[in-house]
Amino acid sequence: MLGILGALVLVLTGCDKPTPLVTLQSGGDFVQAHAAQYDRDGTVIKKGGYQAPVLHAAPGSVVNIDVAKSVADKGYFLASNDTRITDIITEPHYRLSVPDGRGEVNLTVFQAPHAGSEQASGSWPFRLVVQP
Repeated sequence: MLGILGALVLVLTGCDKPTPLVTLQSGGDFVQAHAAQYDRDGTVIKKGGYQAPVLHAAPGSVVNIDVAKSVADKGYFLASNDTRITDIITEPHYRLSVPDGRGEVNLTVFQAPHAGSEQASGSWPFRLVVQP
């Protein structure tokens, strides 16, 4: 009986396929996150209680952004404080220049919308703290 229950638990927990991972890196600091929202085959997956990971970067440095190949294949773009800052990117790696100055920026990676839609099909919010 315990064997059947254990197998059932494994089957049920195996149904929760994780969303693609996005990694941000600058200097010796890096953070990773699964999507806060993701459209998988027409089903929208939302992560409740999502806390945006925080990346620290020096003014004038570079933030390396790595997305899963599945995200890059569909295309993605970046937004800073809710303003789109890039065209559609189709490479899994992107280098973002950090402006001079100090402050905090909400940086979000959005997966490009599906054909016929204007809404992004995935979002990965991060907080970028710029300080020397």
